[in-house]
Amino acid sequence: MKQVDVPLGIVVAGVVLMIGCRLATWWPGVIIGAALILGVLVSRTYQRRVNRREQAGRHD
Repeated sequence: MKQVDVPLGIVVAGVVLMIGCRLATWWPGVIIGAALILGVLVSRTYQRRVNRREQAGRHD
């Protein structure tokens, strides 16, 4: 059985929260959902950059 990635679960929860709160017109929930998604995307981008720098340092 394949393990589910935790950040993927957070993104899915954020999307569900955004859609549900948008349908209910509860705008703070939409903002919280967007913040969850952006937080995961920013942290993933940062981790990729750190990994690239580490790998580039090893080859020099």
